[in-house]
Amino acid sequence: MVVRRSKYALYMDTSALIKLFVEEDGSARVRALAEGRGSTDVLLVSRLGFTEASVSLARMVHLGRISAAELPRHQGSLEDYWDQSIQEVELAEDVLEDARQLAQRFPLRTCDAIHLASAREARRMLRGLFEGEVQFLAFGTALLKAAQAVGFTVPG
Repeated sequence: MVVRRSKYALYMDTSALIKLFVEEDGSARVRALAEGRGSTDVLLVSRLGFTEASVSLARMVHLGRISAAELPRHQGSLEDYWDQSIQEVELAEDVLEDARQLAQRFPLRTCDAIHLASAREARRMLRGLFEGEVQFLAFGTALLKAAQAVGFTVPG
C-alpha cells in the first residue's frame, strides 16, 4: 500500500462513494473532501463498496435516475476512479467478525456494519504508516452515530 503524508485519511462508505459519480445531495461535499483543495491523500473503501456502487448505478437505471445509455460511462468512471484513487480494504475474516460484533452494539444494517468494521481495519492498517487520523464519511444516521461512538471523526 502506498501512503502519502496527509492531515487525515478518509474512509468512505458506498453512500459517499456513489456521490462522486452521480449528482445527489452531498456530492459537492464528497468531491471537496476527496478531490478538492485541502482534500485527503488517502481514500479508503471496503472491497464491498465497489460492488455496492456498481449495483447502485444499475439500480438507478431501473429507477429512472440515470439512463441506460449513461450506465457504461458511470461504470467506467467508477472502475477508473477505484483503480487510480482508492486504497481498498479487503473483506478478511477478521473484518467480518468485527462487523458481527458491531451489529450487537449498534442498530446497523449488514453492509453498514461491514463498512464500519472495514474502517476500523483501515485504521489498524495505517497505524505506523500514517501520522494523521482516519475520518469516516457516510450519509446514514445510524452508521455515523456508531462511527463516532467507536472513535471516528466525521468531516464537516
